[in-house]
Amino acid sequence: MSWQLTILGANSAVPTLQRYPSGQVLRTGVHHILLDCGEGSQMRMMKYNEKISRISMILISHLHGDHIFGLPGLLTSFNLYHRQNPLLLVGPEGIKDFVEHVIGTTRHDVAFPFEIIEISEDYEIVVFEDDDMVVSSFPLKHRIPTYGYRIEEKINRKYLDKEKISSLNLTHSQIRDLMTGHSISVEDNVYTIEDLERIRQPRIYSYVTDTAFLPECAESVFGSTLIYHESTFLEEDKKLAEERFHSTARQAAMIAQQAEARHLLLGHYSSRYSDIEKFQKEAQSIFPSVFLALSGKKFLIESNGEIIENQDFLMRRTGFRSP
Repeated sequence: MSWQLTILGANSAVPTLQRYPSGQVLRTGVHHILLDCGEGSQMRMMKYNEKISRISMILISHLHGDHIFGLPGLLTSFNLYHRQNPLLLVGPEGIKDFVEHVIGTTRHDVAFPFEIIEISEDYEIVVFEDDDMVVSSFPLKHRIPTYGYRIEEKINRKYLDKEKISSLNLTHSQIRDLMTGHSISVEDNVYTIEDLERIRQPRIYSYVTDTAFLPECAESVFGSTLIYHESTFLEEDKKLAEERFHSTARQAAMIAQQAEARHLLLGHYSSRYSDIEKFQKEAQSIFPSVFLALSGKKFLIESNGEIIENQDFLMRRTGFRSP
């Protein structure tokens, strides 16, 4: 099953009429994860056919408004929808006070199972783990405490190599025997699943937003299938990026290269730029496989590590074309 990433917003600081603040939904098959929750995130989830009720985890990078101002409304909606499913919220120290103050002031006591994990460590830690995945946080370099996230798939089963199976003309019964741990005989040769398996690398999605150029974070996102890395500025405005603790598209590409990632997804663009394609061209001078995050775009992360950019999804499903 493909992982699916939906971009709710990828603009920095303030929304524009065509670009919205940070927010993404990652579907892993088991979990629906919301990464940051900028203003209006739940409205865009509805527009982009992401079911709000299925969100099981919210990962907040930092407490700047363009990353959290959609959170109070979303939590209130969960209450009004009589949510029963548990929700995990992970974010920097202070996220608990923020939620309790806003929700308490509006007299909307959380009525569903709700756990908040606050991060204060200056090193990589595991914030969630189950049978399907591991989620880690790691520190970034911004004006306030900020964290990136690494979401790594666990491989819980063995996969047979289709070409090897085809070359041996195995029957369904023989394949079933292999998958249940038995050996089989083919033309006087004995095979086990280890002889015929396909080694599949786990999918890894890494989320790196609002940070000055930080070469150290390449270690935390090493081997990622897809890295989302902020690119607030172009290299021509590198001085502004340094002053405001942000990165350029070229610097994002350097991180992807150092991390030996498969693909790079750029976002968090400054409103000063109208031509977003310049970011892609700049990054591709360093790193070949570069995608652009824009509201409404959906990306399929395949089990073989390939990325399918599904730009026409909104047009087919809703008649709405993303800017």
